[in-house]
Amino acid sequence: MTEYEKRFLRIYRRTADPAEALLASGMDVPDGESPEKAGRAVLRKLKKRLRELESREAVLELATPERVRAEIAHMAFDDIGRYLYFFEGDKGFEVHARCSDEIDTRNISEVSVGTGGKVTLKLYSRERALLKLWDILRQDDGEQDDSLLDALRGLRESGTEATGESSVDGQEGGGFDEGFGPAE
Repeated sequence: MTEYEKRFLRIYRRTADPAEALLASGMDVPDGESPEKAGRAVLRKLKKRLRELESREAVLELATPERVRAEIAHMAFDDIGRYLYFFEGDKGFEVHARCSDEIDTRNISEVSVGTGGKVTLKLYSRERALLKLWDILRQDDGEQDDSLLDALRGLRESGTEATGESSVDGQEGGGFDEGFGPAE
């Protein structure tokens, strides 16, 4: 998409007038054609992109407390099996990445490919998501029972934080880490 087309869409979304968007964006009107007709032609050409922008904005409008809570819960109750699959193969125990169209990427904070094609996934921290969800739920319910919160904090203090390493190619070494911001 050209800069002129981007400008056209921004102006059209504000004015809903294809002719005004065409002229204000700096696009040329073809000889013998009216700005209205030329603006409608550009709009037809960019209709798919306009729908994509409107769809993305509609999703952003859905950012409600309930949706945020659901996303944090999704992180808190995620499972590595959604990203990797484990099986007994010809070489013994093997780990492979799931096909990209099977993966829900919301919880992946970072992906990198190292030497030899080794893929490393970093997920947001399950522990931090659980703690945040617990705080939210306590605020909602006014509950004072801190037993789960204390247990989770005890995990952190004892050094058994919910992190682990696994490589996608079955080799030993780093590869999987969970972190609610990128893993440290």
